[in-house]
Amino acid sequence: MKAEIQLVEGLTMIAKSGSEQWIVMDPGASSGGTGGAPTPMEFVLMAFGSCIAMTATALLRKKTSGLKELSVALDAERSESSPRVFTHITAKFMVRGEDLEESDVEWAIKQAHARFCPVGAMLGKAVELDYEWKLL
Repeated sequence: MKAEIQLVEGLTMIAKSGSEQWIVMDPGASSGGTGGAPTPMEFVLMAFGSCIAMTATALLRKKTSGLKELSVALDAERSESSPRVFTHITAKFMVRGEDLEESDVEWAIKQAHARFCPVGAMLGKAVELDYEWKLL
């Protein structure tokens, strides 16, 4: 896997992934940036949320065809001192569908966490990860 980061202006950067996709990053106004794009830490949080949500979705779809909606709200705490790393992340799943069992949702989230989401596996070595879910 490869990536390339380039300075745009001030502290704003663009990053290109190995799949040739570009994103914009900015450290935020409080750190000397413009605040016009997500910070690198926000991208880490979004990468974790996306990974766990995509994985849980794929697993639920193997169990049932009734999944209609799945979203994950993330709440992260950071250390007070530099570097301000994540110390705790709670992922709150909201799941809607037909004939979905809470046990299936729990199974999918636990499997995604334990076996399939590499971003969560990396973060879990340094950050406390918690999961909550609600069937709508």
